[in-house]
Amino acid sequence: MYNQLQNNLEELNLTKFKENLDYYNACVNQDEKSFCEALTELTELELKFKEERAIKACVHTANFPYLKTLKDYDFDFQPSVNKKQLQDLISLGFLEKHENIIFVGTPGTGKTHLATSIGIEAATKRVSTYFISFQELMNQLKKASYENRLEKRLKFF
Repeated sequence: MYNQLQNNLEELNLTKFKENLDYYNACVNQDEKSFCEALTELTELELKFKEERAIKACVHTANFPYLKTLKDYDFDFQPSVNKKQLQDLISLGFLEKHENIIFVGTPGTGKTHLATSIGIEAATKRVSTYFISFQELMNQLKKASYENRLEKRLKFF
């Protein structure tokens, strides 16, 4: 029966459940946990793992140049950046209002870092997110226009 259970867990792609089965089986056998407690904890491990994997996939698909968060930003180096305003943007309220954000400034001010940190926050909330620099966006749209695929490319973005 144990081998059949292991095979079923593998077939169902319940990775964390399978990895932790022996531990929880021992807990139940030693009366440290009830059967329902063990199953609940195993399913919670699996749900957490699947959620983390989905978040990683969203972040990967978003095409970020690097993974940096607002915590990594040096506000002392760039005192002109309004920390409170950025923390408000990280809450993603602008998405609910259907607003856009554009960072404008000289090179080296952290525009890409800030945009990436907001994008990563959106991706971790499983909001469809895609990072592209302005220059790359213009290049892709120009190329699509020459190839008579502009409308299709705009829909992609």
